[in-house]
Order: sequence, then structure tokens, then C-alpha cells
Amino acid sequence: MKNIYVILIILISIITKSQTVIDINDTTYSTSNNTYYDYYKKDINNLLDPFQGTYIYNNGTTSFKIILKKMIKQSTGLHYEDMIIGEYQYIKNGVEKINTLSNLDIVYSNQYLRHCIAGNSIISNINHRLWKCPQCNPNEKRVRLTITDKLTNRYADILMRRTVINGQQVLQVKIANPNSVVYDVETQNPPADFSLPIGEFTMIKQ
Repeated sequence: MKNIYVILIILISIITKSQTVIDINDTTYSTSNNTYYDYYKKDINNLLDPFQGTYIYNNGTTSFKIILKKMIKQSTGLHYEDMIIGEYQYIKNGVEKINTLSNLDIVYSNQYLRHCIAGNSIISNINHRLWKCPQCNPNEKRVRLTITDKLTNRYADILMRRTVINGQQVLQVKIANPNSVVYDVETQNPPADFSLPIGEFTMIKQ
């Protein structure tokens, strides 16, 4: 009888610790079906791989440099995900405003929340509401990540497209939709503006 109890305990442990693997490109999976949130959003088709690398945008004495790296099975606190993480350096009018590049290799307990660039949302629709791309191929994949402005603790969407222009690999980028900040107009100062570059620009792969 004791052996039966031991076997039952082992079986229950295996069942409760089993992990559901879903594709990061699967938008139909409902996490509400998983009581324990024990699932793994995996980059099954390696859609994130092409975005890795170092990219620089230059405009006179202003430059914006980002380094992106794919990370496998990172904990978000509730589940695991493959994701892109990244850090940046921003120089405006010859003055370095912020540089977080040295943090790229730090392994945080929650990579998504702590790195300045992070995420894994795949954009498959060329007419996506956040960034329409009529020049994109019908099956082309772009990504939507989050970028955090460490100077103001505000964040925004950063959408990316890998392509080639004049034989040069580039990253076409759109940074948009910085988050709103609620404050009391009578007792608090207005929040600082999002200080990173906003808009669309092309970054050259190094």
C-alpha cells in the first residue's frame, strides 16, 4: 500500500509540473486555461533570431545605438518565454544622455521588466494598426518590443523591421506611444517628457 501512495504522489507531481509549450506566434492560446501559469512561449520557428545584433542610427552629432540579444526560456515570474532583450546608448548634440549597454549581460530574475528593451511580440500583418508596412512582403515578420527610458522611467513601443537597403543590412525602427503618467496638477509637477528619440528611423547593422 505504501508503494502505491508513493507512485501516486510521483504521478501527481509530474502532472502538476508538466509544462505547456506554445509558439510565440500563437495568438489563440488562452492563459486562463492554465491555472498554474506553467507554460513556455517558445520561439519555435526562430523568428527572433534575425533581429540580434548591434545597430546604429546617426544624424550629425546625434546617434542612437542598440544591441539586441535573443534569450531562451526566461522567467517572467509566472511563466517562461523566449525573448529579445537589449540596451542602448543615446547621444544628443554630441552629449551622451544615457548609456545602458553595460547591462546587456546581466541576468535578472525578470528579464522582461529589468532590461531597457525587451519583448517577443510578432507582427505578421502588413497593415498592423501600430505600423502599416505596404512595402513588406506578405509573409514578413516584424517584432514589437518595449523600450524603457531610464531617465524618466517611462516606456514606449519599439517596432522593428529587418531589411536590406543598398546591400546593407538595416533595422527600420518605429518608437511610439510613450505611456501616459497621471499626476495631480495642483500638487505635482508635470512628468518629464519621454527623452529617447520618437518616430521612424533606419539603423545600420554593425
